[in-house]
Amino acid sequence: MKTKDKIILAAKEIFHQKGYDGARMQEIADASGINKALLHYHFQSKEKLFHAVLLGAVSQMFPTIMTLLNADKPLDEKIKNVVEVYIDFISKNPKLPIFVLQELNSNPEFIFEKLQAMNQKPLVFIEQVEAAVANQTIIPTQPFHLIADILGLCIFPFIAKPMLQFMSGMNEADFKQFISERKEHVTQMILNGLLIKSPNI
Repeated sequence: MKTKDKIILAAKEIFHQKGYDGARMQEIADASGINKALLHYHFQSKEKLFHAVLLGAVSQMFPTIMTLLNADKPLDEKIKNVVEVYIDFISKNPKLPIFVLQELNSNPEFIFEKLQAMNQKPLVFIEQVEAAVANQTIIPTQPFHLIADILGLCIFPFIAKPMLQFMSGMNEADFKQFISERKEHVTQMILNGLLIKSPNI
């Protein structure tokens, strides 16, 4: 692994744990197995290193979701795929949602600039939802409410993990099983919520 990649990997873990203010360059250098001078050679400041880590996080999350939303697949299959892939992705990077959400609040200009540069929007998904509403195959739904519902239902258990474990008594193994079950639960909740109900129901 290249030195720069080692630095970013170590910095990612420390920034995820301690945030920008709590992280120290010496700590990142130690975790990378290099001296501080070499760290500063690759990244002249903590801010530049932080931006590299943050950009990596956004670059991982955003294009994956956009690709899934814009795929050439039926709406129900697409929703199922987004839920499954996104939960799997966060399961491998459980500290990432809090990290990105914190920076969306504290440094929105940086993230917005990078998202604009990626120039990806869920246009296919939007058209698909609007067509389904027009054809009366789903209830009237604003596409971005639907996107927010999907992402929120996937992300929340990771953000609220300590609270959920406290309330339920779940240990780590239980929580992993709970997350695995969320894929089917979230998918069915979203799809059932979109169904046009019979007047007799």
